[in-house]
Amino acid sequence: MQLPRFVLVLSVITCLVINCPGEVAATSISNEECLACHGQGELRSRAGKQLFIDPARFARSAHARHGINCASCHDSITAILQGKKVPHVIGIEPKCSECHERVNQQYSKSLHAQVSKKICYSCHSPHYSGAFAQLTTEDRKARCLKCHDAYGSHRWLPQKQLHFDYLECASCHDMNAEIGAVFNFVGQGEASGKRVLTYGQLAPFMEKGKEGLYEVLDQDGDGKLSPSEIASFLKNVQERGIPDAALDVRILVLKPAHNFTDKGEQTRNCSLCHSENARFYSKLVLEIPERDGNFRTIPVDRQILAYPGLRYSIGDFYLLGGSKIRRVDLQEMLEHIKRIGFKWIDLLGLLAVLSSVGLVCIHATVMFVTRKSRRLSPVRREDHTLADDAWHLTHGLCVMLLVLTGIQLRLPDLLPIFATFLNAVNLHNICGIIVLADYLFWIPYQMWRGRLRESFLVSPRSFLSNLLDMLHHYAYPISIRGGALDDYDARATLDAFEKALYSWIMFVLIPGQIITGLLLYDLNRTMPAIESLGGLRLIDSMHTILAYLITCSLVFHAYFHTLKKYSFKGRSRMETGSETA
Repeated sequence: MQLPRFVLVLSVITCLVINCPGEVAATSISNEECLACHGQGELRSRAGKQLFIDPARFARSAHARHGINCASCHDSITAILQGKKVPHVIGIEPKCSECHERVNQQYSKSLHAQVSKKICYSCHSPHYSGAFAQLTTEDRKARCLKCHDAYGSHRWLPQKQLHFDYLECASCHDMNAEIGAVFNFVGQGEASGKRVLTYGQLAPFMEKGKEGLYEVLDQDGDGKLSPSEIASFLKNVQERGIPDAALDVRILVLKPAHNFTDKGEQTRNCSLCHSENARFYSKLVLEIPERDGNFRTIPVDRQILAYPGLRYSIGDFYLLGGSKIRRVDLQEMLEHIKRIGFKWIDLLGLLAVLSSVGLVCIHATVMFVTRKSRRLSPVRREDHTLADDAWHLTHGLCVMLLVLTGIQLRLPDLLPIFATFLNAVNLHNICGIIVLADYLFWIPYQMWRGRLRESFLVSPRSFLSNLLDMLHHYAYPISIRGGALDDYDARATLDAFEKALYSWIMFVLIPGQIITGLLLYDLNRTMPAIESLGGLRLIDSMHTILAYLITCSLVFHAYFHTLKKYSFKGRSRMETGSETA
């Protein structure tokens, strides 16, 4: 009778194992046996690769703490061959997918999988792996920076260094990850920076009968912290023992994904964060320490970022553009005025611009209706030089582009004028630099021509003395049956009212806009100056307010210029008629 084939194979293997001197069969290899060699610091492969495994770090790893030993992954090693230079088979690849099945499914569809099948343990050291939540932001970024040159590939990114300082790579590049804002109670008085307050430091401020911070904070018991509940507890801590107590907030990846399926085009959509619909707004939590040294998270109401009583505590955690308005805000303005926060700047600014346009339209309509009753006075115009025309064209075009790009930056979901948010940012910066250079040329040029004082400055006494005449002149459209004002400036075509407006634009609004724009251009370098001037919210608000005032002033300036042309054409018709007669 012939024996089955598998019995013969088994018999041969048994004989080989029994009759091979110096070899010991190992059905289950312990970590100690592996670390007897791999725990030696000088151990290297034939190619010089470091093979040392730190036993202490390995014992603290997530794999070791969950009972996963060396042979669990390196299951192809079934025997340690004592006395051999290489005591086991080589070229063994760990099978990460057998345990991490869901992650492997995501990863297999990603660009990383197309580059390398071994990238799992290129990014994640299996011998020192830790829980994702326990990794610091710097640890997470270091995994990406091993292969990627972030500084070289992010030249397009505005405020590049600021993004790198406060965000981890996956915040933008892991489009399917769950991200959120995490708050902590911190003390910020030490030279070394902020320190997270421990349970022992906060325990003295708990009410009697309360078991922990959760019960103290959640006063209404709804399982979610309101800004007023956090502010009340923080005020108590500040007044009773820790005056420098504050809130710290970080944007973190709470649950990563591994299907990196594009080369980064989607990450250039700045509105993913700089908008009311930012991804991290979906999960805001407060981490509170517990008696056993662990942390517990509690959901936080999103109004915490706009709550007046916490602005000082949170500091300058403020995303530029985070206060842009939407249609729903206009609809709910009267009902929810207290919840709008810094959007009142846009609401009042839009109202001012619309009012300016409305006044000009009304005045122009009256001018048109009464045109046959008006006797126009002769007004001479000065012939501008080529330098004047070039400056005025360049300045006017760039200012208009600044206004248009600014509109998209404030209202991206309503008016995407330049297609993408990033296009508007880049064009806004370029035009701002041109206006700065143009303005620095304008002042010395006007002084050299001797026109700065004569043509653009008006004394308060002269302005007030002619105020009633000017109001009558413009309110009773260009003096029906009365002709133009006698003190029209024949050389610059500017009366006292226009001089005051032009001085307001060129010596108050434009310089203020340039200064605040420079401060906002590179926040990583200018943040100390911004903080000394009142903080990022204040500077951004001033920049926005000045932009709205410039827009209103430009409406009136353009209209006054049109009126002068209208008067000039009228004079030409009258003079032609009289000469003919």
